[in-house]
Amino acid sequence: MRPAVTRRRGLAAAVVLGGLAIAVLVWRTAGRGLPRDLTIAELVEDLTDGLDHATIEASKPGAVHVGTIQTNPYFDGGFRRSIIAPPPATIRLRVHVPEGGALHFGAGVASQGRRDEGAAGVRFAVDVDGHERWSRVVNPAGTRHDRRWFDERIDLRDVAGRDVELALRTTPGGTGTVTGTPGWSTVRILRERAIARQPARPDAPNVLVLLIDTLRADRLGVYGASPSPSPNLDRLARDGLVFDQAIAQSSWTMPSVASIFTGLHPRSHGVVGGDCLWETTRRTEQDDEPACAYLADGLPTLAQQAEEAGITTFGVSANPLVSRATNYARGFETFVEFQPDTQWRELRPASEVNRAFLDWLRPNRGYRFLAYLQYVDPHHPYTPPPPFAPPVPGGLREAVARGRIDAIAHKVNREGTDLLTDAEVAWLRTLYDAEIRYWDSELEKLRAGLAELGVADNTVIVVTADHGEEFQDHGALLHGTHLYDEQVHVPLMIIGPTIAPGRVRTLAQHIDLLPTIVGMLGASAPPGLPGRDLRAPSESRVVFSETRHGVGANGSQIELVAARTDAWKLIGMPGQGRFELYDLLHDPGEHHDRFGDASEGPALARTLADWEATAPPPPVVARAGDGGLHERLRALGYVQ
Repeated sequence: MRPAVTRRRGLAAAVVLGGLAIAVLVWRTAGRGLPRDLTIAELVEDLTDGLDHATIEASKPGAVHVGTIQTNPYFDGGFRRSIIAPPPATIRLRVHVPEGGALHFGAGVASQGRRDEGAAGVRFAVDVDGHERWSRVVNPAGTRHDRRWFDERIDLRDVAGRDVELALRTTPGGTGTVTGTPGWSTVRILRERAIARQPARPDAPNVLVLLIDTLRADRLGVYGASPSPSPNLDRLARDGLVFDQAIAQSSWTMPSVASIFTGLHPRSHGVVGGDCLWETTRRTEQDDEPACAYLADGLPTLAQQAEEAGITTFGVSANPLVSRATNYARGFETFVEFQPDTQWRELRPASEVNRAFLDWLRPNRGYRFLAYLQYVDPHHPYTPPPPFAPPVPGGLREAVARGRIDAIAHKVNREGTDLLTDAEVAWLRTLYDAEIRYWDSELEKLRAGLAELGVADNTVIVVTADHGEEFQDHGALLHGTHLYDEQVHVPLMIIGPTIAPGRVRTLAQHIDLLPTIVGMLGASAPPGLPGRDLRAPSESRVVFSETRHGVGANGSQIELVAARTDAWKLIGMPGQGRFELYDLLHDPGEHHDRFGDASEGPALARTLADWEATAPPPPVVARAGDGGLHERLRALGYVQ
């Protein structure tokens, strides 16, 4: 599996204080150096939904319409909302070009992944006031390399300040039969501006965020695991600030990472999942992905706040749910995403994530940076590489022995059948710990790479996870099903210059990371965020977690919300009017429900109700997201 490396020239929406900005991306080799200035672009007009104001020339009435198409059934490029334009078709749009204006768009043809040497491609072309400024023939049936979106940019500074006519044209690109449906995606007018890029300097640390997908806190030595599978991380943590009770805002990836990126609770950033992620019917070209599966353009993100301060931003994700297609790349000037293989069986290891980052850093270490690295060790499937893989014992079901339990997990979680034996649970924990050992070994190599490049002493490292993992602790497997601590208690530590070592006993949460990191960078946080800078003195407070991806007692999908203090946790099931209450000091495993016989229950229920009533709503999403999300969720074990 090859990574997709992008830089600021294609399209991923971004927000800055005072206006909407676009992080513009381009295909680029990670090992090349960056230009001296950092380019930021503000969205002026989104033309994708502008057909009401367009003049359309097409062979059939209604052939040109707005819908959703997929350029590759294996998600190399994914679904996008597009102007669908079967050839021959011309869409004429009248637009005003601002100073620093540019046209950004994607061109792609829906593909079934089948080769047809006799098929003709589609020729895409863009005219500006009658003069062709760009063209490309895309033929996914003829070559697999065309089974993706081509993100393009046309510089319009020569016509700035004028009204111009844009013509988006599709015609047959050869003599054969055109196969597939062509579309223009994310067609937008942008106003670009350059700001000075901050140089690296001793008094201004870099920040490197390491997110280990699916890592529960209690499996690390620094949180009490013995024997420890994480000796390198344990040693690193001794020199940093360790948060004993760090809580994720959700128990699965999309809402959790969105909370880290925006500093908002899931109900306020809107990436909450729910019914839209459980639909199993096949989508049509006219279907839209619900807003709850797409990070809205109107939300400022951590990466955007950094780049507005002139800080160079880099991201790499081995989890396909955190990608350009779901709009999580906003604000990252360079973003590397690894796509799974065609059968969705293998996710990329930590060594490849680290290599992508160090290859980028080598020519760019002269700039101050914010970097985000998302690993998928130890995410299911539990397949540690040699020599970390332990010998397989006898007496296990084949799927359990191989560490691939998605089918079994579905039966356990949804039907209450096929429960694992104690020996099978123990084996899965052994595989899970082995994956942690592998990641931990790569951490030491990453730190050696930072030292070799001369940035180790001036880089703050933030280590956390998006959520944990369950091994039938409460009758379920994998994650996303509950809000018990095995799924929401995550590691969190901050290590580096200006960070005094110590342990923090009071509660921390993911929404604290944005104000903390922008504070370390000297950037500005959006006003009104509910989190706090973790470097400041802490006080006791209530923190909240939620999921609309939960599983009820009968296996049905339910919404779950939780309010937690240092000593108590209340879990609510709004659709059922039920609560569970746990005394975390005396029952840390959350096995004895105290709701009804402890006075803390009604008080926390009122607190939870007040929060639900007053939390800001999510922004209105102007367009749908990635219709291929269901397949990625299925591949990662969330749905069947």
